[in-house]
Amino acid sequence: MRTLMMDENSQIPVAEVSRKKSISLVWIVPLVAVLVGAGLVYTTLTEKGPTAVISFESAEGLEAGKTMVKYKDVNMGKVQSVRLTPGLERVQVTVDLAKEAKDYLTDQTRFWVVRPRLSGSTVSGLGTLLSGAYIAIEPSKAGEPQSEFKGLEIPPLVTRESQGRLFTLKADRLDSLDYGSPVYFRGMKVGQVTGYSLEESGDKVDIQVFIDAPHDRKVTDTAKFWSASGLDLDLGSEGVKINTQSFLSILLGGIVLYTPTAAKSTKPAKSGRVFTLFDSKEAAMARQYGHKAVFLLKFSQSVRGLDIGAPVEFRGLPVGQVADIGIEFDWKNGQVLVLVRIEIDVNRLQPHISKGNAPDEFQALELLVAQGMRGQLRTGNLLTGKLFVALDFFKNAEPATITHHGKILELPTTPAPLDVLANSLQTVLKKMEQLPVKEISTRMLAAVDSIKEAGNAVSALANSGDVKGAVKAFDLLMKKMQTLTQELNRDLPATVTQVRTTLAGVNEVVSKDAEVVTALYRALDEMSQAAKALRHLAEDIEQHPESLLRGKEKK
Repeated sequence: MRTLMMDENSQIPVAEVSRKKSISLVWIVPLVAVLVGAGLVYTTLTEKGPTAVISFESAEGLEAGKTMVKYKDVNMGKVQSVRLTPGLERVQVTVDLAKEAKDYLTDQTRFWVVRPRLSGSTVSGLGTLLSGAYIAIEPSKAGEPQSEFKGLEIPPLVTRESQGRLFTLKADRLDSLDYGSPVYFRGMKVGQVTGYSLEESGDKVDIQVFIDAPHDRKVTDTAKFWSASGLDLDLGSEGVKINTQSFLSILLGGIVLYTPTAAKSTKPAKSGRVFTLFDSKEAAMARQYGHKAVFLLKFSQSVRGLDIGAPVEFRGLPVGQVADIGIEFDWKNGQVLVLVRIEIDVNRLQPHISKGNAPDEFQALELLVAQGMRGQLRTGNLLTGKLFVALDFFKNAEPATITHHGKILELPTTPAPLDVLANSLQTVLKKMEQLPVKEISTRMLAAVDSIKEAGNAVSALANSGDVKGAVKAFDLLMKKMQTLTQELNRDLPATVTQVRTTLAGVNEVVSKDAEVVTALYRALDEMSQAAKALRHLAEDIEQHPESLLRGKEKK
């Protein structure tokens, strides 16, 4: 505001200037900028999600500022940095996540990298061939909150949303099983292998399998699992067996789930239950030993074709298996014996044993051995040559008893039929070797020479004149005998008839005298017998004319 003032000397008024206090419009722009910046900072702070640090063994396919973090194919964040850990052992990946993930970062949350992968019967991550790899997250509210994680190197085949149950199988070896190998029930896929690890002791392999719902209810406490990996070719004592679950199992392997019919009404097994994974169906279906008894058998012949696990049969009934095969040197008798240790399920054997008066199992075995029970090796299949142990009764078995070797009992054995035949042939050959072949051959040659000389003498005699004359005379005699025989055959019946007629007349005369009649009948019979004898004589002379010179041969 300006005011006029009068100068005292000049009487000229002077203007007085004063300033009014107010805000300049120039400051409005920076003020607005500050407010906008504060709003952006607030918005950023309120919209920003949590940060997570994930470690992987490799950063293959991961790029800072490009690789996304996804859940159900929805972007949940982005990789901000990729660097190595201080020890250069792993890769540390820092990701910024959406604010919705704040409550889901716990010790149960899992991260893994999705890449193209072929595992077992599953193919995953094919979409990343064009879009590139990304990090998948499986959020979880359960557990304690945390921001540092160890990523999975293998994508999980089963998520928390999967319906079903997990079980553990213990096996002697993994074979061709891998992540994603199928689990079959009646030929249908009902689950898969989700992981495997070696026990701390190193004796077994733990295999985790997941059975999908509702098939997981088929897994009861009595369920059995066996390996269906590849092609199962068994050349055993029962012949050639080829088993396979499916063409896919030949290439990738697999596991078979079996539930006994009697156990279908039982309750399903609890999740996490441990089962045994058998090598084959036969091993799984074999009845488990109740009361197992171990016996020892000694054989002097070869056991080629007898394997550990070969069946032991009691009169055709499977009662056990071969547990071990060894060798024993009998220096005293100079023999090498093969020791075969067998395991017998006494519960199987007892229902088929008639103990009689035996009060315990040992006396029952002694009774069986006394009745001829022996162990014998037999060929189960001629094609494969596999052997098995047979417990059977032999009537002509030599007396034997049970021998004690500590807690193990030795049962007597008998050779196989082929071995008995071979031993018999060997005995015959030994006896033939002991024969005086040279002396016998000399005597045989001498006998041949004697026969040859006799033949020559007979030939010379036959060619002599006397023999020829005798032959002619004999021929003439034979012709006369033949004529006589013919005449007798012609006239004899008429003569006999005439005699009988005459006797009939005489009978009328002397019928009262029994002695005369009897004498006449006797004479008639003698004449009839004489006629028959004469007829036989003629027939013999006709068939053997040389008997007139040599006489009748002595029998």
